[in-house]
Amino acid sequence: MTDPALEPAGPAEPVTGPVTPPRPAPGWLELVVAALAYVVLQIGLFVPIGLLSEGMPPAPLLVAVSGASALGAVAIALSLRVRSAAAVGLVRPTARHLATGLGIGLVVWLLSRVLIVVYVAVTGDTSDPQAALTLFSGPVAAALVVAIGGLVVPLGEELLFRGLAYPVLRRLGRVVAVVLSAAVFALAHGLNVVFAAAFLLGVVNAVLYERTGSIWPAVASHATFNVISFVLVLAVGDQL
Repeated sequence: MTDPALEPAGPAEPVTGPVTPPRPAPGWLELVVAALAYVVLQIGLFVPIGLLSEGMPPAPLLVAVSGASALGAVAIALSLRVRSAAAVGLVRPTARHLATGLGIGLVVWLLSRVLIVVYVAVTGDTSDPQAALTLFSGPVAAALVVAIGGLVVPLGEELLFRGLAYPVLRRLGRVVAVVLSAAVFALAHGLNVVFAAAFLLGVVNAVLYERTGSIWPAVASHATFNVISFVLVLAVGDQL
């Protein structure tokens, strides 16, 4: 008598019902649209805010424009074809990866202090692009700046530069994608005292995203960096 467990399995049962095709990953179309949308949103938000403020806008609004522009650009790009949050790294991270992101953010901030000192020594440029954050400061404004700049801005910029741009650029090679995405991220912050620090943060966060597969550790790293920077700027009015 043959053991039924050893008999060859019969043909697989046919799949019934519709099969949902996998959603496409972000491509060059999404990247170009996101870049254009980011620039348009920046201009479209800054100009009316500046006109309505009749001068220097309140610090929280200045910070909010950066985060809103990045988030809006990613949303517009994903609405074209992808329509998947997971496609830009919005997946649940492990606690260890989050803790790693927090620690890396602190280390990068410490290294950035050295880069800033070197930059000032070489160029003599001591201009602070975040000096405007010390204007209109008060307890409420300061809290909003830290909250928006430390949470909303890192999320928006990481989704744009790492979640969307990095995977597309990765088709050119991993090293090229890391360097190029970090360079564009740094340029978005201007050719100033924070350029080198932004580039370093961009490189580290691209590697972090590559290794973890989740955008949240990079957001944690970016948030740590920003919160420390904003708190010091608001407290002493000087990055150095």
